[in-house]
Amino acid sequence: MENFDLVIVGAGWHGLAMAKTYSEVCPDASLLIIDSATSIGGTWAKERLYPGLKTNNIVGSYEFGDFPMTPERFGVKPGQHIPGTVVHEYLRQFAEQFGLVSRLRLQTKVESAELHETGEWLLRVRRQAENGGASCLKARRLVVATGLTSEPYVPNYAGRESFTGNFFHSRQLRDRAKDIQASKEVVVVGANKSAWDVCYSAAISGAHVNMVIRPEGGGPSWVWPVMFSPFKLSIQRMATTRLFTLFEPCIWAGGSGFNLVRRLLHQTWLGRQLVKLFWKILANPVLSANAYHKHPELRKLKPWASMFWMGNSLGVHNYETNWFELVEQGRITVHIADVSSLADNEVHLSNGEVLHADTFVCCTGWRVAPPIKFMPPSVAPQLGLPGSEKAETKYLVKHADEEIFKAVPGLRAGPIKVLPDGLGPIHVSGDTLAHAPYRLYRFMVPPAKIFLDHRNIAFIGAHLALNAITVAQAQALWITAFFQHKIPKLNSSTTTHQDIEYQTILQSEYCRWRHPPTGGGAGGRCPDLVFDGLLYTDLLLQDVGINNFRKRNVWEELFDRYLPKDYAGMTGELRNRMRSGHS
Repeated sequence: MENFDLVIVGAGWHGLAMAKTYSEVCPDASLLIIDSATSIGGTWAKERLYPGLKTNNIVGSYEFGDFPMTPERFGVKPGQHIPGTVVHEYLRQFAEQFGLVSRLRLQTKVESAELHETGEWLLRVRRQAENGGASCLKARRLVVATGLTSEPYVPNYAGRESFTGNFFHSRQLRDRAKDIQASKEVVVVGANKSAWDVCYSAAISGAHVNMVIRPEGGGPSWVWPVMFSPFKLSIQRMATTRLFTLFEPCIWAGGSGFNLVRRLLHQTWLGRQLVKLFWKILANPVLSANAYHKHPELRKLKPWASMFWMGNSLGVHNYETNWFELVEQGRITVHIADVSSLADNEVHLSNGEVLHADTFVCCTGWRVAPPIKFMPPSVAPQLGLPGSEKAETKYLVKHADEEIFKAVPGLRAGPIKVLPDGLGPIHVSGDTLAHAPYRLYRFMVPPAKIFLDHRNIAFIGAHLALNAITVAQAQALWITAFFQHKIPKLNSSTTTHQDIEYQTILQSEYCRWRHPPTGGGAGGRCPDLVFDGLLYTDLLLQDVGINNFRKRNVWEELFDRYLPKDYAGMTGELRNRMRSGHS
């Protein structure tokens, strides 16, 4: 049986970041990366790239700090939204550059992970190729890097088996692109960025598109212009500039500097009025650029809740032509309703409408929990995965909620949804969430004592973040330090297991209230980081003893955007700390 010091499940951005970081800090460790796909990249694997796919981010903001995506090497231009094919090629070359290809095992699925008394994991894996057999291997440590977009969620619609048209999830868009191009009537269910992409692709191919949006959900995404204002701002630039993060009422921002300003903004009456004004003004570029008032169908696409609640379901208008003009021209029709049933080539809606469809596309999201069976059965409830709240933590949840509401009173009421056509406004409280989200310490490590003692498992990428690559680098660094017992806070005798449990609950509860699904966020399932993503990176670097203020002076620290390149060299900094005996 094969034995490894570390097995990483997932070869996307987070899995590759983890592999590079760990192998550089622990060069003698035996390491294996497993992925069920036929190519590396995760979401950006070759088989998942559909026509027209681009990043929301522009060149320079979607790369690893130690491996720049240069124009000479990758054919990209400054300010360009990066084509999916380029992202895949970048990750392929990254794996080659840092010696990860020989440690990669593709077309292999981890079916189960069994914890032994020794703290080791016994992994049952199966080759995905035809007639692929199962085998087992051992790992001292396991990192789950499957992210949140590996297992599609497809609703069980009544009558689906009798539907005669094409039916698939947006994950299959690459393989089913020809079906869309051959269709005259396409129904797209969803209002996230992938739904907008599918609607655009179908409409410019000549189909009429019916976009169906559930009234119970978070509504249409905030779709941002690429740039706005005379200062050429973008949503990504603002969310990664420390000045603007001051308006984010984040409960873990204490080590991010400018604490006096934060207290004035979030703990005084006048400051809170300024914060409200900031979020109101911030919405203006979107409302102005998209001109929702111009057409009855466009009014249905105006976001239903204040921008304050916005999560990573947001999108950037990175299309070749104007998406909203397709609505004005009648090529995309918007329906606010549920799908009641399917039959033949018809889609029946809850408002009584019947739509004809050659193709039905589910842009209905993903299953949040990782696609691995953990054993024995007693282990799974201790992993901090989404599910029913454990009885023994309910009192911690109540205490954490009160602490959050005291610090940020506006979160208690929740968002106000204003639906079109007289369907709102509706007050929605976040406490309607029936299930617990991920409960991981620092959003990575199960807080159960058995895992803290063995330090043998972590989850990387179990979140959504606008500054995704920066967070991936910081999480990989933190997990590496955690496995090597080099997190000073966790080694301190003053930090109790109860402290760790409470911090886990407190931070996950903050995410739950800050970005609830009814406001367009995913905080009810996992951390959803927008303007708090930079502050989260600060927290992780402080934990491992790395300087989180990476700019040359206070002016740059406050007004310059943080990019992945600002974090270049962090792995070397951690390695030097470990050699000098810091713990």
